[in-house]
Amino acid sequence: MSRQYFMFAKSPLKRGGVTLLFLTLTLSGCASMAPNSPSSSSLPSQPPVLSSDYMQHAEATTLDAVLVHAISEIGKNYRWGGDTPQTGFDCSGLIQYVLEQAGVDIPRTSFAQAAALPSVPLSRIRPGDLVFFNTMGQPFSHVGIYIGGQQFVSALNRRQGVAVQSLQIPYWAERLDGVRRPMPRELLAMRDN
Repeated sequence: MSRQYFMFAKSPLKRGGVTLLFLTLTLSGCASMAPNSPSSSSLPSQPPVLSSDYMQHAEATTLDAVLVHAISEIGKNYRWGGDTPQTGFDCSGLIQYVLEQAGVDIPRTSFAQAAALPSVPLSRIRPGDLVFFNTMGQPFSHVGIYIGGQQFVSALNRRQGVAVQSLQIPYWAERLDGVRRPMPRELLAMRDN
């Protein structure tokens, strides 16, 4: 069969006709195809606005995850500069580790953590929120995770390790600096737009 084709195409007129037919069919197929992607003029110029219901659900899901991970670390050792369950935790190392497990990227120090997250009035505190204290004569020098019932989890010291404390104890009540709500960075960015 291929021999017949080559014999057919040996004639210059026929060979040109076959080539022209082949090119016409190939190129006309490309020209008739619609583009797969939208043009740049049809793309939205701003990111989508999230509904308040979606934002509330996302916040609640994040806070639940923070709460679960925080409670699972109770009883772990305290270690200055520690940031893993194996080595032990200091207060901000515990927060960074727990929030990472919940999908929230956060800086390492308590001061930077307070600066990175949105402030929440104490009257609107929810389990999973972060509570900050002035324990060293500096704002935001200690941090814990609120678990409800006026209690929080924190890496306290070598003797107590990661433990539950009450916000009603005068030591903590007098030093409370504020509350921050952990949220994934993407939600923070969309919320601010």
